[in-house]
Amino acid sequence: MKNLLLLFTFAFAISLNAINNPNDFEELKKLEGKWAGTLERTNGTSDVFILDYSITSNGSALLEESNTGGVEMLTIFNFQNDELLLTHYCGLQNKPISKLSGSKKGVLSFTTDSEMSGLSPEKDTYVTSWEINLMPEDENKISYHYTVSGPEGVVFSASSELTRI
Repeated sequence: MKNLLLLFTFAFAISLNAINNPNDFEELKKLEGKWAGTLERTNGTSDVFILDYSITSNGSALLEESNTGGVEMLTIFNFQNDELLLTHYCGLQNKPISKLSGSKKGVLSFTTDSEMSGLSPEKDTYVTSWEINLMPEDENKISYHYTVSGPEGVVFSASSELTRI
């Protein structure tokens, strides 16, 4: 029984390290530059979507400046304490903080930590998840997806395929 518990603990530790790989942050840094596409929302609306990535803070942070139909927002990615984090300064006037929740074949998934963010799913509307597909087969394209949720559940999801400009 003791050996089985040790095996499960070891397997869990390996799975955590697989999610929190510093190479994922290095891959994100390759986004540096400007990207453009059309953001399509599940509520039927769409807008021009522009992302501008820059590496800052002595290489420790990736800054994403976004413009969605004239609404400017800011997201900062950083690898801290063995975790890839995303802090989003939102047009909804809140600040979701998300952790990498999955990484597979160039697709990075982030899930908002409500407690870290000071947000409550019962009373706040905010971005609850992101997925960025780095499209390793074409370094000049990415796919970007996020979901906004509120007290009544999912408000909308939005997706865009962007091209480096």
